[in-house]
Amino acid sequence: MIWIIFLFAALAVLISGQRLTKSADQLAEETGISRGFIGVILLGFVTSLPELVSTTSAALFCNAPNLALGNIFGSNAANLAILAFLNLVVIQSANQPRHKLNEENQLTAYLSLIIISLALMGLAGRGFWHILHIDLFSLLIAVTYIIGLQKLHRFQLSDNSNPEAALDTPNKIIPPELKRSLLINAGVIVAASMALAASAEHIATITGWGTTFVGNSLLAVATSLPEIVVTFSAVSIGSFAMAAGNIFGSNIFNIAILAVADLFYFRSSIFAAASPSQSFIAAIGLLMTGLYLFAGHYASEKRFAGRWPVDSLLVVGVYLFSLYALFSLR
Repeated sequence: MIWIIFLFAALAVLISGQRLTKSADQLAEETGISRGFIGVILLGFVTSLPELVSTTSAALFCNAPNLALGNIFGSNAANLAILAFLNLVVIQSANQPRHKLNEENQLTAYLSLIIISLALMGLAGRGFWHILHIDLFSLLIAVTYIIGLQKLHRFQLSDNSNPEAALDTPNKIIPPELKRSLLINAGVIVAASMALAASAEHIATITGWGTTFVGNSLLAVATSLPEIVVTFSAVSIGSFAMAAGNIFGSNIFNIAILAVADLFYFRSSIFAAASPSQSFIAAIGLLMTGLYLFAGHYASEKRFAGRWPVDSLLVVGVYLFSLYALFSLR
């Protein structure tokens, strides 16, 4: 029965996530903001709603800090694997130009490196520095996220080469049906995500797999379903910049969610309750992000069997290895 609840909740997240991202894309067109920035802010936030709710629920209602942490770090790794897999399946022939990160995507990826590093420092400190029960690194993560978004916004406004950045549509009225669609589908995602967190905690108990592995695998992949939908949709309309912006935007927002989860985990700092394997999967996310940045600057056009980009294969391989390692460490 618990598996049925988990699957139905995941299906609800998938369907509502797809509808919500279409509405979000329509809203983005009304604003005239650059596609990369839309991916980071609008779609990054929208597709991270399942992580926000399920992580907060795991910390507040389920008393499962490792489920909350595993969901965040596992979702980040899964998101990057999604982007790499997309790069593999979209490129159909050796003559087709590969997709690369633009400057806005790279700036977001650098911010992701900084904020994941802060999370790793929090895991290493294990709650040693804290104010009340809130870890100092949770506060630093929140501040870095806010400052980072401000810098991204300024970069987007100063990008005179992007005609979309010059658009000014402050007086444009958002259609009421669009507002309703956004609110209804967001509400469904919130409710379904709470069910995902609760059912995942029960699955971890009855299977003996542990909350760390379940959080990093089942729950992480389930809450990444909106990212999957949005990323493939963005590429299908020819916007790899929006797809990459969505992934990296979701990842930095996911780490920022840790500050919220720490706030609602009243027993101690959430980092103090983390299992050692959480540092491993967080470092995997750091490695995968670094691989993307390296590939964006220095990677050659080499392909395996004349078809598959080597760097994308490497990212997918790192992700699959991390799942095997987590299962072994559970």
